[in-house]
Amino acid sequence: MYSLLPVGVFCCCVLLSLNGEVTGNPNDVPLATDIVWSSINFKTILEWKPKPTNYTYTVEVYGKKSNALKSKYCIRTTKTECDLTSVMTNMSDTYTAHVSSVPNQQSEDPEEARYALSPKITPYRDTQIGQPKFSIEINEQKDWIKLLIEDPVSGVRKANGSFMTIREIFRDDFKYRVFYRRASSTGKKEAYTQSNEYKLKIDRGESYCFTVQAIIPSRDVSSQFGQESEMQCSPMETNFLNEYGIGAKLLVCAAVVIVIVAVIITAVVCKKKNDGKKSSNSEGLALNKV
Repeated sequence: MYSLLPVGVFCCCVLLSLNGEVTGNPNDVPLATDIVWSSINFKTILEWKPKPTNYTYTVEVYGKKSNALKSKYCIRTTKTECDLTSVMTNMSDTYTAHVSSVPNQQSEDPEEARYALSPKITPYRDTQIGQPKFSIEINEQKDWIKLLIEDPVSGVRKANGSFMTIREIFRDDFKYRVFYRRASSTGKKEAYTQSNEYKLKIDRGESYCFTVQAIIPSRDVSSQFGQESEMQCSPMETNFLNEYGIGAKLLVCAAVVIVIVAVIITAVVCKKKNDGKKSSNSEGLALNKV
């Protein structure tokens, strides 16, 4: 009589295999790796790898001062990034994200899903401040320059739906550093202002170049400086000689010399003609007397 043990083992293996295909096993899907935060002007995005195959990701955020938070765009997603700006509303809180890998066969997220842990982030301390914009105004006498600085806009919305500026978030913990130099020089100086204006006494006719950078004084030195703005230069007063250089100056000098020579020659010729007429008139008078 043949033993039924091999047949029984085979059947159990088949059943276990089928059961795995139907229900899915969280341990069979890879965990997220290379998890990093990207945060500029409080627009905070979580990124990770790899691109999922036969499974999805669900992201939950936990703050020290808040319960578990989820974005509706980051539940059972096949993307490898998640914008969490809208749920991380307490900007001084410290957050950690759980990136769960969920098999496609799983009908609901398991309570004890396998997840990868993100680094910690405190938006108030860690978000990078983007480039500010500014315009240049010059007074009528052209001896003063005024910079009008525009506060960067954050990714955080007010109750009315509009976006807060960076200044509205940091309030008194915020100022600008201004770099400036003559356009003809490479050495630059710096100054600070807590307002949206900066004034500089200048030499008339000179062009000056500026860049502006936001500063958060309460932060560590490594993260207190924002991105530096694009450089802008004030216009230079130009005339024909300055605009066209030494060639124009030589041309003008040559023209002046030619004019002077022409005037001298004309004067000499006229004098000779006058002298000739006087001589002719004198001779005519002498003959008439005779």
